[in-house]
Amino acid sequence: MSLPSPDPNKWKLVVNTNYQDLIKTLMSLTTASLVVPFLLIKNFLAVPGNKSLSDYLPRAAYWFWALMFGSLVCDAVFFYASAKYIKVVSGGPEAWSETFLESVRDTAICGASVFFAAGLVSFAVLGWKILHRNA
Repeated sequence: MSLPSPDPNKWKLVVNTNYQDLIKTLMSLTTASLVVPFLLIKNFLAVPGNKSLSDYLPRAAYWFWALMFGSLVCDAVFFYASAKYIKVVSGGPEAWSETFLESVRDTAICGASVFFAAGLVSFAVLGWKILHRNA
């Protein structure tokens, strides 16, 4: 009696799960950081009650939100491509090839990371502008 052969695609599923865990963390950080500009302004600037916070937001805040939104879009593309990739690796029918889905998934990871890193730079600029507003 022979032993069953191990699944040759199991390592692909394990690696994909590790990528998913990484992107879940990045997505959580990105989502949580979307409220930070408002907290900075409320805590470091004396905004009168009759004024809108948007009057006090520097352009860096809008860049920050746009970059974080770009990261979230890449996260969503990653999860879509990841689900399709699992389907293909598991032997299910799919219109796209495994190689194509792997490329989309990897590109989405890079995009999410770059957008997030650029968002952090924009956040640093935002913090500097808020703290040195009257200087």
